[in-house]
Amino acid sequence: MANSARSGRHSYVDRRSFLRTAAAGATAAAVAIGGRRAWAQTGGTLTVTSYGGPWEQFMRGTIVPAFEKEHPGVKVELAIGLSKDWVAKLKVAGKDNPPYDVVVTNEVWAAPLRAEGHYAKLPADKVPNAKDVAPNLRIKDDTGVLALVGPIGLSYRTDKIKTVPKSWKDLWTVPEYKGKIGIYNIVNSAGQMTICLTSKLWTGGDKDIDTAYKKIAELKPFKQTDFSGDMEKLLVQGEVLIGILDMPAAVRLKKSGAPIGWVAPSEGMIMFEQDVAVTAGSKNKPAAFAFVNWMLKRETQEMWLRQFYWLPANTQVKMPDDIRPIMPVTQADIPKILLWDWLWINEQKPKLVDRWNREMST
Repeated sequence: MANSARSGRHSYVDRRSFLRTAAAGATAAAVAIGGRRAWAQTGGTLTVTSYGGPWEQFMRGTIVPAFEKEHPGVKVELAIGLSKDWVAKLKVAGKDNPPYDVVVTNEVWAAPLRAEGHYAKLPADKVPNAKDVAPNLRIKDDTGVLALVGPIGLSYRTDKIKTVPKSWKDLWTVPEYKGKIGIYNIVNSAGQMTICLTSKLWTGGDKDIDTAYKKIAELKPFKQTDFSGDMEKLLVQGEVLIGILDMPAAVRLKKSGAPIGWVAPSEGMIMFEQDVAVTAGSKNKPAAFAFVNWMLKRETQEMWLRQFYWLPANTQVKMPDDIRPIMPVTQADIPKILLWDWLWINEQKPKLVDRWNREMST
C-alpha cells in the first residue's frame, strides 16, 4: 500500500514536471517563431539619406537591392543630398516627425543632432552586429555607430619626394616639403580636424586654437582645398607633392597608375567616417534598426570595402586576399585613429572660420 501510494506520488510529480517542461518548451518555441515572424514582417517604406554621384549609384545598384532582397516587404527610398540639407530639414520637422528613418552622415553633423535628441538608441537585440564594431567606433549610449571608416594620413608623390614621411610633424621639420604641401581648409571637416591635430601635436591637448593657427601658418606657402577630389587632382598634377588625404582616395589613385604613396603618421590618423543612426521619431523603427544591423554585417561591410576601400568597422571582416596588398592599413589599425570633440568644434566653428579667412586665406 505504502509502495503503491509512493508510486502514485512519483507518477504525479513526473507528470507535473513533464507538463511544466512541455509548457516552457512551447513558450520558447512561440517566442522564437514570433521573433522570426517579427523579423519577416518587417516592412513598409524606409527613408535613408544618401550622397549623390558614385555613392548614390552604389546605393541604388547594390546596397538597396541587396537589403530589400533580404528584407521582403521593405521599400527603401533614398533622400539624395548633402548633410547640411538633411540637418536643416530634421530641425525644421522636429524630433517627432523626421523626414528620414536612417541618417548616414559625418560625425561633425551627427554629433549636434545626437545632443539635441534626434537619434534613437540602437537596441542590442535589434542591432546585434554592433557588438563586433571596433570599440572606438561605437557611439556613447549606442545612439548611432561609425559604420564606415576612411583613415586620413599623408599622401605623397613617390616620384618626386625623396624623404618618405613618417610623422605629422615631418610637415614642419623636413625642408624638402616646404612650399609643396597641401591641406584642407576650414570648410572641410578635415580642416577642422587639422586644427585639433596641430594643437595636439604641439601642446598635448587638442583645443589650443592659438598654437594651432600659429603652427599651421608656419607651413605657408601651401595649397588648400575644401574637397578631397581637388586634393587628388593637386597631387596628380604635381601642384602638391605631399598632402593630407584619406586612404581610400590614395588607393584609388595608386590603382589608376598614379605615382602616389600613403602613410599612417606615427602620432595617429584622423578619419572621414560615416555615422549611421536611426531617428528618434522614425515611424518604422523595426526596418530602420534592421538596416543599421545589415550595414554592419560582414558581407555588407565587404561590399563597401571592395567598392570604395572604406575600412570595415566590423572587426570580424576578413580582409580579402586580393584587397589586402593595396591597403596600407587594416581594421587592426583602427585603434590608432584619433577622435575629436565635435560638439566643441561646432561651437567654435564661427570663430575658427573667421580666423582662418583672416590668417590662412593668402
